[in-house]
Amino acid sequence: MNMRVILSVLILLCSLPLFAVEQFSVLFVNPSVKAEPFWQKVTAVMQAAATHSNVRLDIIYGGGNRHIQLEELRHYLKYNATPDYVVLINYPGGAEQSMNLLESHKIKFITLEETILGAERQQIGKPSEHFKYWLAEVYHDNFEAGIQLGKALFDNAKQAKQEPKFVAINGHYGTESDTRSNGLSHYLRTQHVELEQVVYANWNKTEATEKVRRLLHRYPQTNVIWCASDLMALGALDAVKEKSGKRYFIGGIDWLDDNLRLIEQGRLTASVGGHFMMGAWALISLVDHHNGHPYLQTHHEIKFKLGVITNQNVTSYHWLSDITDWSVIPFDAFLLRNTRNAEYRFDFDTLQTLLTEKPALH
Repeated sequence: MNMRVILSVLILLCSLPLFAVEQFSVLFVNPSVKAEPFWQKVTAVMQAAATHSNVRLDIIYGGGNRHIQLEELRHYLKYNATPDYVVLINYPGGAEQSMNLLESHKIKFITLEETILGAERQQIGKPSEHFKYWLAEVYHDNFEAGIQLGKALFDNAKQAKQEPKFVAINGHYGTESDTRSNGLSHYLRTQHVELEQVVYANWNKTEATEKVRRLLHRYPQTNVIWCASDLMALGALDAVKEKSGKRYFIGGIDWLDDNLRLIEQGRLTASVGGHFMMGAWALISLVDHHNGHPYLQTHHEIKFKLGVITNQNVTSYHWLSDITDWSVIPFDAFLLRNTRNAEYRFDFDTLQTLLTEKPALH
């Protein structure tokens, strides 16, 4: 082999991603629709992580419905090459069907968010217990998220020398949203504050606006509106625009860009978030697993922390809004095979440090 050929091979090797020895395929089952802002961001970050790590990523959409999601998954597996891995969220009432389908195709999979509890959870068990191809759950603590948001809203009302009067707008009748509102209820009991009422708005901005209007009519003393998502917090904000001369403390969960801007403007109070990274976190663990790291053989849960943004710290998170290309994230810095860490450090302190050390975001 002459020197020119050797140099060509070395250049090619250096141009490959540092940590992806072998390309593999992942199917991401987005549980929502393409236009939904939060899941749009989850998908965008996951796509950047896949490109960075030489992973072939396909995406299908569940349409916000367990029946649609199951049919879309069946259709994909029938007419496409079998992926090496699947990443999905289990819908309550549909978990066992989806997981049986993946097991029948012998596809290893990771689930996002801890969405199944109670009797259904006993049926499916834990990862690798009843479903041997179920590698792990990647999730955050929704109960703690409800507490975090409740505390931020409570503290801001107190700082404004107002007595907090709470109502809550939940997502749907399901584990994820109920766990969040249960966290709120727990926190308010520790503060001896009554939660007037919890209503459901199905993660919908327009429905949240209408529900808040009714609640404000029923409980005119309300000044704090806790929302299980940022989109519904925007709906709540639309409802209180009709109430001039009164200050409301409104917050949600998701860290949507619009909400962070409104927090900085003082029109919204708080947002809890960081879980838009969960698809990328799952993919990073799969890169380690596929390339021989033993972590997922002995660890079947990857739990990460969320953060709280209020007007007191929102300027520290400007980098979130500055990112238009998620490939600026150094995903390889989180791989266990590239560090001496025994556990994944999927937290925003680490991510913020890595990103703000860069000379510029683009």
